[in-house]
Amino acid sequence: MKAHIKIDLPQQLIDYKPVTGGPKKGKSPVNRNAHFAKVRHSLETAINIYNERKKTVEMLVGKGNEPQKVVITFQENPEIKERMVLKSLDANGMKIMSVNTIDGMTMANVSVPVDGFSKLEKILKEYATENTKKGNPKNQPFIESISNIEYGNFRALWFSQDEFPDDIYKIHDLELWLDSSDIEPEILLNKFEQLCGQLGITVKQGTLSFKDRVVKIVCASMHQLMLLQQMTEIISEVRPSKAVSVDFLDLKPAEAFQWVNGMTYRKLNTLIPICILDTGINSQHPLLNTFVNQNALVVAEPQWANSDLKGHGTGIAGLALFGDLKYAIQSKELPISGVIESAKILPDTGVNEPQLYGAITTDAIYNIEAKQPSERRIFTMAVSSPNTLRGMPTSWSAAIDRLAAGSPDDPEKRLFILSAGNLPPNLISDYPDANITYSIEDPANSYNALTIGYWASEDNIITPGYDVIAELTDLGPSSTTSRIWKNTSPYKPDVVFEGGNFGYDKDLNFTANLEELSLLTLSHDFTRGEYFSSFSETSAATGMAAFFISRLWGQYPNYWPETIRALVVHSATWPRKLLERHAPLRTKQNVESLLRMSGYGCPNLAKAVSSGDQSVNLIVEDTIQPYTVDGTLNKMILYSLPWPSSELEKIGGEDVKLRVTLSYFVEPNPGERGWDNKYKYGSFGLRFDFNSPGEESGEFVSRINKKFKEDNQEFDAGESDSSQWLLGPTLRNRGSIHSDIWSGTALELADKKFIAIYPVSGWWKELKKENRQSSIARFSLIISIETKENNLEIHNEISQLLRVDTEIESVIEL
Repeated sequence: MKAHIKIDLPQQLIDYKPVTGGPKKGKSPVNRNAHFAKVRHSLETAINIYNERKKTVEMLVGKGNEPQKVVITFQENPEIKERMVLKSLDANGMKIMSVNTIDGMTMANVSVPVDGFSKLEKILKEYATENTKKGNPKNQPFIESISNIEYGNFRALWFSQDEFPDDIYKIHDLELWLDSSDIEPEILLNKFEQLCGQLGITVKQGTLSFKDRVVKIVCASMHQLMLLQQMTEIISEVRPSKAVSVDFLDLKPAEAFQWVNGMTYRKLNTLIPICILDTGINSQHPLLNTFVNQNALVVAEPQWANSDLKGHGTGIAGLALFGDLKYAIQSKELPISGVIESAKILPDTGVNEPQLYGAITTDAIYNIEAKQPSERRIFTMAVSSPNTLRGMPTSWSAAIDRLAAGSPDDPEKRLFILSAGNLPPNLISDYPDANITYSIEDPANSYNALTIGYWASEDNIITPGYDVIAELTDLGPSSTTSRIWKNTSPYKPDVVFEGGNFGYDKDLNFTANLEELSLLTLSHDFTRGEYFSSFSETSAATGMAAFFISRLWGQYPNYWPETIRALVVHSATWPRKLLERHAPLRTKQNVESLLRMSGYGCPNLAKAVSSGDQSVNLIVEDTIQPYTVDGTLNKMILYSLPWPSSELEKIGGEDVKLRVTLSYFVEPNPGERGWDNKYKYGSFGLRFDFNSPGEESGEFVSRINKKFKEDNQEFDAGESDSSQWLLGPTLRNRGSIHSDIWSGTALELADKKFIAIYPVSGWWKELKKENRQSSIARFSLIISIETKENNLEIHNEISQLLRVDTEIESVIEL
């Protein structure tokens, strides 16, 4: 993988006045002939691929022994609101094996008899040539609800929050869900194990049987499983096989000490300070002491010891340093990207007064910075209070925002990650309804901080009498949300990380925080031989977020905190089950509900730290003066991007995605007045917009800038392609980070070369006496192109354009 492309483009500044009335919206119905041609082409391609691979299968299993069914994948049609209409398949001898969600699109894996291709051809032909009595195309609901038919799309069988393995030849422990609906399980397993032996796949002991499904663990590569599927067509799902925390918690002290002593480390080039604001840490833990900065341990009260009597701070430190230890501890060498600091803000007994937490937090941060100055630091806090007023800013959250954004007296910018807070234990049995009605806690309503929720990352339950309450990849059972906040409030949490799960006794309606459903971290009580401890919920997720960000920032140590925050959000995708809960994402209401439950999803480290030709990230770090000295909106910025048009044109009508994330830190309103107004809490606000396909730069600027249109009558305003954006210009403009995804063809994307950044109202423009209306704001912008093709050279073309075009010429004559 390659590094991100950092762009340093000259600004084209244009006097700005907003256009009122909102963008035009257009929606085109499905074109019968064009849709028929597209689906028929995909079916013909699937048949050709099947016929080619059938020859290989005949050589492997012998002619006449090949499977009498095939698994094909239907992809939903994004042009219509309705879900895929698959009920008609049963009448034709077809059955749904599994339904997946990939990049927000539903994919149905369907088992089809070998003669099923001809039936599909017949259904498709009837759609093109015959009408119903009402004059509609025959089979319209089914055909128009799908956009593509594929054979051999093994990615659609991958059911995990983890990314599908890039190296298809690498061996993994994997969980296979096998279809036993047409065959006795014993016969199925005999055939399965025989073919696995032929392919060199190791089948592990133990079998789980459910209705129509048999589950086995294998040690195999994706390439081997692809061959196995062609030979059997019985795999309905593939999942990673997960380790269990309790295995290490049951170790005797001497055994645990052997694990601790046997671990080796590899420090990465740049170690990022991770300051944990919590109960203190026990820095002499043998797995921790090497990586704790003893000069950066502070306490809120001078009479406090900096040790940890409760275990919470030490637990977060373990996750922030190593990640989930049940995986890390099995590695031969642990990469270390952080150094631990501690600001003890909680007493060993009793509690601080809630109204003092903003001051306590501020003092602790200043103390750390005075003792150990650093150009970059991850402030990590999993301490919260239920006093949030449904997302309205509080003194504590405003203190966090002020520390993050800086001020004339304190210009330092800071990165904060905060836990969203957990449901009270007595409410968890009401999952997920209780999550909808229980608000994210204070100070996680901070605009500028990364607020961390969690997704259900564990389902390997061993305690008798319990089932998991949340399905794997659904929302964490106790993760709080912003569903009850006003729709003008920021989307919180921003992202979700791993946080375990809860056991559920249905008969007693009782939930339990079980060790095997938790993450594994360090115990504060190591002097008694307890080196490891279970850890879960949003506190665990916050520790995992610190681990993630230290790896990311260590890779790009010169990036601004705003940029690191943007990369975390930009790399995120929604966990599968949680996404299914809110599907289809073609209604803005569903999109907003999803954002208020889980933010932008679960970040992906590979995407956050690297680019490639299938997914390339352009990074812009820049500044803008939002307001004039008179307190009116000042200028917009227009960028002409180094766009890989020639590479995109090679794949023409293929579907591609464009993602944009804009991140900046706002100073909070210096008083409580106006916090109910979305424009008044923040010192300034920014928005972005892209030109539409076929829209020239002058037309684009005329569409979004009333002042330019008035001064340049020769340009007609273009038409927005807002319907192709997942959130759209209204929904994405909450808080101080804005991320959205555009979907279209490569040819359309090749035409989208201009992006504008423009200001909206904020309180800076009101403070003329303090001269704040002339303040300069900085922002980070990430633009990424994602394609399915792996033979393009998008990264190389952009890099070449940047080398050739040392200056970008003006795109509008003013």
